[in-house]
Amino acid sequence: MSDFTHFPHRVPIFPLPLVFFPGQVKTLYIFEQRYKDLLQLCIRTGTPFGIVLAQPPSKTEPQPLPKRIGTLAHVFEVRRQPDDTFLIQIYGGERFKVTQFYHDATFLQASINSATLSHSATEATVKLSDKVNALLDRYLEALTQASGIEFQVADMPETAEQLAYLTANVLQINNEQKQELLEKTTLPELLAAEISYLHSEMDLMDWINQTIESPINNLFTGPGPVSTVSLN
Repeated sequence: MSDFTHFPHRVPIFPLPLVFFPGQVKTLYIFEQRYKDLLQLCIRTGTPFGIVLAQPPSKTEPQPLPKRIGTLAHVFEVRRQPDDTFLIQIYGGERFKVTQFYHDATFLQASINSATLSHSATEATVKLSDKVNALLDRYLEALTQASGIEFQVADMPETAEQLAYLTANVLQINNEQKQELLEKTTLPELLAAEISYLHSEMDLMDWINQTIESPINNLFTGPGPVSTVSLN
C-alpha cells in the first residue's frame, strides 16, 4: 500500500458508472478533454487518480456528487490513439474516503483519507475465506454454463483480502450492491456479505440452467469466448 502522506493535497477524481476494487485491472477509454487534462496531470506528477461511483441525476439533485468511498487507480500503460483519444491501463490500489470535493479545475478533485480494510486474523475469518473460495469456484462454473462464456481466474489469490476483492469484482450484481461491498470496513464483514450474494446468485444460476437451454449445449455454436479475471 502507498503512504498517503506522499500524495498531493488534492487527488484527481474520475466519477464513473462502475465500482473499481483494489487489485482490479481495467482499460479505460479517455476522450473528454477534462479527463485528458486529468490524465496529463497524473502522468506529469506520477500520482494516481481516484475512481468513485457516479450517481444518476434526479429532479431533486440534477448534478449529484459521486460516492465518497472509492479506489485509487494507478496508471501503468497509456496508448494515444490517432484521433487524440487515449486507452489507458489502470491497476486498483488503495481504498479511500473523500473528505472534501473541489470544483475549481476542469475535472473534479478531492481531499482523501486512507480507508484500508481492517483485518481480523481469526479462525472465523479463515472459515469465511475458505467458504468464499469454494463458492466462487462453483459460481464461475454455473456462470459459464448459463452464459456460454468461459469464466476463468488467471491467478488464485494468495490472501483472504485479495480473494474478497476478486470475488467482489466477479459477482454479477449491480453497482449499488458492489458499492456496498466496497464500503465494508472489515474483512469478515466483506466475506460474509459475499457469501450471501454468492448463494443468491447460485440459486439464480441454477434456475437459469434448469429452465433455459445453455448456449454451451447449442450444437450450432463453436467454443464460446473466455472471460479471464485477474488481480494483476
